Amino acid sequence: MKYMLVSLSVISTAISILIASMTLYPFFEIGFNSLSEQYPNSKAYVLSIMVNSSNSPLRFYIVGMDFTTKNIVIFDIPNNLSINGEHLNSIYAKNGVEGIEKSFSSILKINFTDFFIFSGTKANEFINKLNQKPTKKNIKNQDVEYSSFESEKAYRVENLISTIGERDVLSVLGLYPLFSQNFNTSIEISKFLRMTKFFKKRPKIFLLSYPVANSNGVIKTDKTKLSDLSIELQNCTFLQKRTSVRFTLINNSDLLSTTFSYTTWNKWSKKGYDFRVVPMICSYSLLGENVVLEIKNELWKDEEMKKILNSFYPHRRFKFLSLNEKNNLEIYYDIEQIAAVNRYYDIGKTDFIILVGN
Repeated sequence: MKYMLVSLSVISTAISILIASMTLYPFFEIGFNSLSEQYPNSKAYVLSIMVNSSNSPLRFYIVGMDFTTKNIVIFDIPNNLSINGEHLNSIYAKNGVEGIEKSFSSILKINFTDFFIFSGTKANEFINKLNQKPTKKNIKNQDVEYSSFESEKAYRVENLISTIGERDVLSVLGLYPLFSQNFNTSIEISKFLRMTKFFKKRPKIFLLSYPVANSNGVIKTDKTKLSDLSIELQNCTFLQKRTSVRFTLINNSDLLSTTFSYTTWNKWSKKGYDFRVVPMICSYSLLGENVVLEIKNELWKDEEMKKILNSFYPHRRFKFLSLNEKNNLEIYYDIEQIAAVNRYYDIGKTDFIILVGN
């Protein structure tokens, strides 16, 4: 009996040491591999490839992450894109990931730090297992900006990053075996931990389409937009061309908040307007109506806003309300208070608040 107790004690101690080493080793590894060594300029550039069951590419993505500004930019690239006279699929078949990286580096002047190859089946399996495990309740929505990228994909990216970011340290460590089993990637455990720590900071996500041009039936990089593309990649952000008016679009319809957010971002972001979206209902007294609250009452801005609204909603009539009138000012305060309760602050720091009704 005595020897059995000693044996159990030794085994317990060994297991404790093993668990401790598994828990602490990645942090020592991060310590020995500094951020500058792993990611020059505090930026990561990941070549991501979606493949089918035969390992043939279905889609390519370039993911840029800026650990300093807390931005993520994702470019959606068609698999029939031609670089230097050769299709991406053909380059991948001949030279694999390295060939694709060299091809993009030659025109985009970036150095890829990692690659990530996945299938839709394995990705769904990972996401489903991830969602089965308990996570903390969302306190704040991920700040996502949409361009001409499918809203469903955008939602899945946002949800995945938010879910991973909510994990505690031991839970994140437990995710890595599942991550490495499901995906073919160069992202080893210390990089994985660094990225999940970055996700906890709730980075702003920009989902963009790669600029292409059709040249006699051949899909190529649009050279006229290479300069903007280069800036977007270097800064991991969306290069917006600002207009002279700023406005906040608020859901005042019977649309669900997620539906309103997707459709509004997809409709407006392609034009580069300086705007915000509040998907929550903020005015019950005006519910269903199309109303514009004039925060800064300037005639030329009113005319500009009317032109913009007419181009986006040609069959709707918007009622303009000036805050110089007491009743309208009370409406504004009610809207601002409801927005703030839902964590949409400072909506009044624009020229107009637009209630988009039915």
